[in-house]
Amino acid sequence: MSYIKKIILFLAILFASLIITTSVSNATTIRTATNDETLRTALDAAVSGDVVEITENISLKKPIGITDKNITIDAKGHSITKADDWTNSGNDGSFISVGAGAKVTLTNITLQNSEKYGVQAYNGGYVILNGVRINNCGFGAVLVNAGTVEVRDLTLGRNGNPNNNGIEIAKGSTTDAENVPTVVMNGKLTSTETENVVYVAENNPTLKNFEVKNEEGTEDKILISGNTVVITDKQGKVLYKSNDIGDVEVAGEKYTAPKNEDPKKDETPKTGTEDNLLLSVTLMTALVFAVVTIAKRED
Repeated sequence: MSYIKKIILFLAILFASLIITTSVSNATTIRTATNDETLRTALDAAVSGDVVEITENISLKKPIGITDKNITIDAKGHSITKADDWTNSGNDGSFISVGAGAKVTLTNITLQNSEKYGVQAYNGGYVILNGVRINNCGFGAVLVNAGTVEVRDLTLGRNGNPNNNGIEIAKGSTTDAENVPTVVMNGKLTSTETENVVYVAENNPTLKNFEVKNEEGTEDKILISGNTVVITDKQGKVLYKSNDIGDVEVAGEKYTAPKNEDPKKDETPKTGTEDNLLLSVTLMTALVFAVVTIAKRED
């Protein structure tokens, strides 16, 4: 074998090795959870890129906190509910709290009966809700607590007591100043309730501003309408309206009422005069035409 052929062969083997190594290093690890204990074990062991699959309904005993990793929790249609011996972790009574440096995708999951919230994005944490249903949580469904929540497919039942509270926008006193609560629409939001589907926390002195965004192609949108935030459908119809946001500044796209494509019909009652006038003009024209025709013949 010639020297050049050996070099080419060596480079080909090296290139193939690099491809194989890269593929192995980027391979997704799937970790399985069937109960509270195995769920925590799987989440603790997971690294960025991993998927934690929930294969049974789980009764959670205390909140779960996730930081500094990018993972997916796929419940395969199963649910997380509050165990009878539930214990809050300090002030945190949410099922899942996603904190600084973390990006967590929740998919095909039902969260119900939480002490406080089903899920919260806390202090820079990023949560994607895709195929998520949240019902009967004590304080509200979703807490956007100086983090970011991206809605791809979210279905809300009634949450909060005594008033409904769907997606709450807030900022805790322990969060960093640069972390602004952000809600991103990138799909569809459905709620059985109409009150406070989006709720801007009142009496929250730390909340000075927040942001709303819409990804290109999203079916529903979140928009600013006067001193409120609204969710609209793909036709631009307002589906849900927030409470009054007060002095809190909000950045985002403004709501514009859709134009009515069908001009409004003239609904003025008809008296019959209009039709009679038209008939008279028609008959007069015909009569004049007949007279002129006869006159020409006589000439």
